[in-house]
Amino acid sequence: MEKMITVVLVGAGNRANVYASVSLQHPEKMKVVGIVDPDPVRRELMRERYNVSMENYFEDVAEFVKREKFADAVINGTMDHLHVPTSIPILEKGYDMLLEKPFAVNEQEMNKLVEVARKHGSKVVIGHVLRYTDFYRSIKNHVLSGEIGKIISIETCEHVSYHHMAVSYVRGKWASEKVCFAPMLLAKSCHDVDILLWMMKETNPTQIVSFGADFQFGKDRKPAGAGTRCMQDCPYAKECIFSADSNYLSFPRWGQYVWKCLEANKNLTEEEQAESLRTDNRYGKCVWDFERDGNVDHQAVMFNFANGATGTFSMVGGCAKPERNIHIVGTLGEIKGTFDDSRYVVRKMAPATSELGYEETVYDLNVKGDMIGAAGGHGGGDEKLVHDFLDYLNGHEPSVSCATIEDSVISHRAVFKAMQSKYNGEIVKI
Repeated sequence: MEKMITVVLVGAGNRANVYASVSLQHPEKMKVVGIVDPDPVRRELMRERYNVSMENYFEDVAEFVKREKFADAVINGTMDHLHVPTSIPILEKGYDMLLEKPFAVNEQEMNKLVEVARKHGSKVVIGHVLRYTDFYRSIKNHVLSGEIGKIISIETCEHVSYHHMAVSYVRGKWASEKVCFAPMLLAKSCHDVDILLWMMKETNPTQIVSFGADFQFGKDRKPAGAGTRCMQDCPYAKECIFSADSNYLSFPRWGQYVWKCLEANKNLTEEEQAESLRTDNRYGKCVWDFERDGNVDHQAVMFNFANGATGTFSMVGGCAKPERNIHIVGTLGEIKGTFDDSRYVVRKMAPATSELGYEETVYDLNVKGDMIGAAGGHGGGDEKLVHDFLDYLNGHEPSVSCATIEDSVISHRAVFKAMQSKYNGEIVKI
């Protein structure tokens, strides 16, 4: 009989809420029994949503860990730079943990948290949700089967849409390293670096080089005559691709970020939203007026592996269409696909049977009978990650997709070395 796992939410934001929602769909598997967050509005919203007792309702981690352990695990969805300082006392209290990525913002913090997890024998799973999607899990199965042979080269890229770039990495919480302590490669694309290194798990990177810059944003690139707030004093408000009006009102996007300042109002009107963007809402401010602090809007990374293989990853922020692509070339064949289309092809060398010299099989994960199509957050990966975490706590072996803290060290270290290369203009050894 599987045990129902009880969890405490530390950081009552969007990511913790996404993971915790599994408890509403499968109350027999998980129950939220505590909330920790300094924001009284967020605490109350999550307390009501998950029907949490007032006695298990805390403003901070220090207050929470004074209590005797009363749950099996913690879902830590705090901001990136708070992951290590909040996780250490929780692990020391004896809780297991599902910890949002990136789990640390520098190598020293990373090593400290791993040391604490080892000392206490903690089960810590990192939120690398893309591993759980049908798309990447299916491709991983092809790699494990050996059907494309040994990997010679792997190329991945992430195209971040212009509106996602603006809302999260210019206007939002990850605009500046001074604020979030995590560069965009870590905050956004540690997902993608993790996927690349997960596919290459039989070998490790030995050298990394990286280049990146901010090409689009900053006050020196602001159009002449542009105002300070889109809906207040800007003559370009109707034509600008970053207009708060078009992105957040006319075609509502990213409401979980833009309207957080108004979430205490349960009957929010469009006029109240518009007034907020005209006045004090940071998402109504001109996109060129934010401090970028050296953060990038595009970056490329190249990997050299111990077995002689090579890999590349490219992140470009500001694209029309959001998209992740992967191309793996092996000694016997290749795999090429686009995550957002849930479609990939496997090509195998066939010199004796094909005029072209290869045979191609298309895998369309949107088609019934092939696989379950990509549905839900991160292509269905969010929910599957939580179920795998619950199974792990129930004594099952971690699945091939599971990223324990030990597994995640490899990709985090690679990102830290890539940033060192980018800052210093050098090839960095790992």
